[in-house]
Amino acid sequence: MLFRSDFQGIKTEAIVGPIIALTIFLSAFVVAQATGSYQRANQDANAEASAVALMYENAGLLPNDKGTDLQATSVCYARSVVHYDWPALAKGRTSAITDRWAGEFNEEIPTVLDGPGSIVGQVVSLNRVQTEARLLRIHEANKNLPTLTIVVMIGSILFALMMVATFAVAVMKRPVLLALGFALAFLLGGTLVLVDQLEQPFTGIVHIPPRVMSDVAQDTAAKFAEAHPGVALPCNAQGRPLG
Repeated sequence: MLFRSDFQGIKTEAIVGPIIALTIFLSAFVVAQATGSYQRANQDANAEASAVALMYENAGLLPNDKGTDLQATSVCYARSVVHYDWPALAKGRTSAITDRWAGEFNEEIPTVLDGPGSIVGQVVSLNRVQTEARLLRIHEANKNLPTLTIVVMIGSILFALMMVATFAVAVMKRPVLLALGFALAFLLGGTLVLVDQLEQPFTGIVHIPPRVMSDVAQDTAAKFAEAHPGVALPCNAQGRPLG
């Protein structure tokens, strides 16, 4: 006899129920955190694209074509983000090509500071928004919740659940208990996979595509060709600098 007293065990649901409830609560909390990170990444990407588009428009308002170089850089920056910076996020890095065009912004904006104050103020402000949005996008591309921690948490709860259930009095048939156990394991495993994918907003299965920035690149390139016929952009169709 395992027990020397008259202890006859307790019902499985009396112990399993609270553990399952705690597991679901913790999983929901982790999913909510990952979802928030995913949404922030999407917002940062859209803010960056909007800032580049508005910077192009405001640069076009500068007199004597002083904003032409700034407009060209805006087009090349947008292209490079789509073709180089976005894929680089898979390795948690940035693209040197996009870094170069971001540096061009810092060099060209001081050359237009003698323009109309309202326009120059907008350009400077949009450059700051673009820079901050890109930094936040890069930050959100990295995992904020350690996957190992989540695995250990779920594994520990499942282990405790199995150990407690071993000494409990089952009121269900074994096939039913096994089916429920597999269903719970599947749901928890699916939750873990979902969290892992949400923690990779730019590279996972449910990744955020550079659609908005791609639209900005195409739109600004078409406007540049129309407004400055005969003037070549300093980059190719992917945003790589010429020469």
